[in-house]
Amino acid sequence: MSRYRPYPQYKDSGVEWLGTIPDNWDIAKVKHFFYLGRGRVIAQEEMEDKGLFPVYSSQTKNNGIMGYVSTYDFDCKQITWTTDGANAGTVFLREGQHNCTNVCGTLQPKNNNENLEYITYSLQYATQFYKRPDTNGAKIMNGEMAEIFFTFPSPEEQQSIANFLDNATCKIDTLIQKQQNLIELLKEKRQALISHTVTKGLNPHVKMKDSGVEWLGEVPEHWEVKRVKFLFKIRKRIVGKEGYDVLSITQQGIKVKDIESNEGQLSMDYSKYQFANIGDFAMNHMDLLTGYVDISSFNGVISPDYRVFTLEDKNSFSKFYLYIFQNGYKNKIFYKFGQGSSQVGRWRLPTDEFNDFVFPYPSFIEQQEIANYLDNATCKIDTLISKSQKAIELLKERRTALISATVTGKIDVRETA
Repeated sequence: MSRYRPYPQYKDSGVEWLGTIPDNWDIAKVKHFFYLGRGRVIAQEEMEDKGLFPVYSSQTKNNGIMGYVSTYDFDCKQITWTTDGANAGTVFLREGQHNCTNVCGTLQPKNNNENLEYITYSLQYATQFYKRPDTNGAKIMNGEMAEIFFTFPSPEEQQSIANFLDNATCKIDTLIQKQQNLIELLKEKRQALISHTVTKGLNPHVKMKDSGVEWLGEVPEHWEVKRVKFLFKIRKRIVGKEGYDVLSITQQGIKVKDIESNEGQLSMDYSKYQFANIGDFAMNHMDLLTGYVDISSFNGVISPDYRVFTLEDKNSFSKFYLYIFQNGYKNKIFYKFGQGSSQVGRWRLPTDEFNDFVFPYPSFIEQQEIANYLDNATCKIDTLISKSQKAIELLKERRTALISATVTGKIDVRETA
């Protein structure tokens, strides 16, 4: 921010979170400049493959577009905001023919001469001070949005600020997108590396043979293949009492659940849960789309709907098979063997299919070497991913800081714009 100079004179805005503003600026309330409205209930099932008009929802990915339909509710330029949930207070400028779901509030200007680009930036900063806590994250309903203050410089200055922020945020957004693209490439590289190594081994010159298993293809000639039932044993050890740590299977692995926070799915009776001890495998076999599998690092209890199993084969290395199991989820290898209803997130892997699933079976030493190699290689990739994620967070912080400093008049960008 040292590149920019402040305004010559400031005055107290009278709004605590806003502080001082340039002497020639005013402040205004949303309700004095906009008609406040709301979107309508539009379900995901209503989206059409050949729909022409976007449906904006509470999500922030894909510019907030949930999908497309063949009709539109709005044909105008207006500001929208997310009313509740994790993204409450997120502000967008929409125009043309479009639709909004019921979690989107709408602001249509009373005067068509208003600079909506500038006001959008101003509200992007202001809304954070008006969010109220809610069980789903936060809320800013129409009544609260109506009372929000935003800064109101002259029309010429509004345009200068909007031009400056359009240019500056576009550059930052481009850098963010490049980092996001890099993360996706790194994740693809990580998964391809795991998939290749657990099925082909570490020696690129080894002679191969047909495994006879479709998902495996060719494997090193000296490898065997074995069914899961000859390697693992399913356990079902019901606890019978309360008082144990409650475990949850996430995409980041098995975690201890914070049941005191009352967040997420909770049970009325944890005595009906089953044991999952350190070293046990546990998988959410009820959902092959968003479920996962991991080796527990904790002693605790886990949902009886999950599958807990132990490695019984003495010539097998646990981490090697964990990579295979997780690869089965990531590459949807298990998916074709599932049953149920994928539309409602219940595409499960039945016990018989699980027991009859065929895995590669190299020697214990080779399993260990493969697992150690993947530990090291994936750690390097994960470090790069982490650096890119941190870079994205820093860029987002800079974007927010630049907008806040500009729309509150802490820096003067008129000449820069």
